Amino acid sequence: MNRTRTAVRACVALMWVGAVASAHASTNLLTNGSFELGTFTNQGQDTETFTAGSTVMTGWTTTGNFVSWIGATNPFSLSAQDGSYFLDLTGYHAGAPFGGVTQTIATTPGKQYDLSFYLGSYTAVWGGPPVSITAAAGGTSELFTNGSATSSSTWTLENLPFTAAGTSTTISLLGEAGFNYIGLDNVAVQCVNTAGCATTGGGGTAVPEPAVFGLMSLGLAAVGLGRRRQLRAAANY
Repeated sequence: MNRTRTAVRACVALMWVGAVASAHASTNLLTNGSFELGTFTNQGQDTETFTAGSTVMTGWTTTGNFVSWIGATNPFSLSAQDGSYFLDLTGYHAGAPFGGVTQTIATTPGKQYDLSFYLGSYTAVWGGPPVSITAAAGGTSELFTNGSATSSSTWTLENLPFTAAGTSTTISLLGEAGFNYIGLDNVAVQCVNTAGCATTGGGGTAVPEPAVFGLMSLGLAAVGLGRRRQLRAAANY
């Protein structure tokens, strides 16, 4: 009986490890997807504004025109979707041209990935709609638009599926429409089918699913062995 309990406990432990590994399989391959890391310098109103080519935000390079990095104590009634910081791709300038951000990650050629991000709008205060961002990755690009008038700070989840063409892929997000505000936050890239997708990004390492199944199989085998020993002992008794 004690051996059976030990085997069950071992199985539970192994399956827990498998669950943790499975969670890592969907790890964000981007570094600093929610723009929480970097050397933030408050230039006033809990905001720092960059021109193209800045790498102050960890993992990211700014492109296009102005990009504003905004903190939680800003006076504009704007809030982050995740964490304390987020971006405004207008840089608080009225109208185009807009700014953007890029980051290059390691990928597995031929594997399918999903790029997700939150598009922010507050058109009642900052003008519009529409509010738009063009997302591009792996030769795939799409224009994402929030055409609704919003009376408060609003975040909309967007997704761009893409297939990696090489061992590295550049993720690009660029403002396309808006007036004084195009919000961007909580950007992520995840491998759709993690088997054979053991790529390392700034956010972590994707763990292949077969490793998870192997751990679970070992746990089930341990339970089976304990059960057989229990039945043998009962028969001998």
